[in-house]
Amino acid sequence: MTRRDSRLLQGLCGLLIIVPNTLVPNTLVSVVANSAYQNPPEAPGSGEAVKEKGKAGVPKNSAKQDIGDQDRSAALSFVAEHHPELSHLLMQLQKSRPLEFERALRELVLQTQAIARLQDKNPARYQTQLAAWKLDSQIRVLMARWARTEDAALQSQIRTLIAQRQQMKVSQLQADRQKLEEQLKRIEDQLSGYAGPEEQRVDTEWEQLSRRAKAASRSVNPGNREAVIKGNKPAKSVNEKDVPADGKQ
Repeated sequence: MTRRDSRLLQGLCGLLIIVPNTLVPNTLVSVVANSAYQNPPEAPGSGEAVKEKGKAGVPKNSAKQDIGDQDRSAALSFVAEHHPELSHLLMQLQKSRPLEFERALRELVLQTQAIARLQDKNPARYQTQLAAWKLDSQIRVLMARWARTEDAALQSQIRTLIAQRQQMKVSQLQADRQKLEEQLKRIEDQLSGYAGPEEQRVDTEWEQLSRRAKAASRSVNPGNREAVIKGNKPAKSVNEKDVPADGKQ
């Protein structure tokens, strides 16, 4: 890896791992956002330091053990499909800074699983969240590049993506507001049914319940009605015949 790529990855660690605020609260931000800037790229022989750290109580592969192979594969496949450039950078990160890669992957698993759960439950919402994730991811990668160069063209591209993300958020909030307004309307309609005098409402419900009870009582065989009321075993219907256990008449 070139020194330029290494610097890009360091900056990327602090930007690509912030969990999108459309999925979880803003307070859930990865510790990678701080540690990536504090730790310099690993030098040759640093593997020994990692081993010693593991002996001190922090297992070398502790982050990897927290993520199942299936979850790892699904997250990496998701990124490769929807943001190939980020996938390429992650592979570089895995080779040069494996601990940072594992922390990044842990956050990506959470993000991609949250999006994937919507695919069956709410397909329309799934498409919205997927588009939001792709915009967030693109912005973070470009911001990592801009932090090194402060290139005006990159800034313009990022600002365009930010505008798209804001427009998408506004549309999402408007849709959420409409759903809430519809729900509130249904609640108000239900409340309006309780606006009359209480005694009148009780009389109305009593009449409904009593009619249903009488209708259910009439559906019971007249010969069994008294037994049903008393809780006894009903007598056989006039249409029933005694059939021996062997089934012969």
